[in-house]
Amino acid sequence: MLWVDHSSYFGPDRRRKPSGLRIRERRHYNHAGNAPPLNTALRQLRMRILEAQGPRAAALSDRARGVAMLAESFGEHDAAHELSTFAAIALGGRNGDVRPALYKELDRACAAMHDAYH
Repeated sequence: MLWVDHSSYFGPDRRRKPSGLRIRERRHYNHAGNAPPLNTALRQLRMRILEAQGPRAAALSDRARGVAMLAESFGEHDAAHELSTFAAIALGGRNGDVRPALYKELDRACAAMHDAYH
């Protein structure tokens, strides 16, 4: 599965197939690559909590949904559910400081993921 990790989008590559010359193609560069390991995506998500206020809270929510899709693709269904909850909480960061709740929810997602291995 190809994966896009860009400042404006984090998730599976939604393009169907590589095409030749397209009129009005908005993407000038192909940012698709291999999907990151789930642990790496979770660490990156944790680092982005620091700036999860105002407009950046919505971007964190979008990224969390992408990490939830990644968790689903690795068969980590419980972790994906917790990450979806994380994404919903992150949206509240537009109006207030929800960072403590985000750290708690991310810890729950990590715990759900590790429980699957024991």
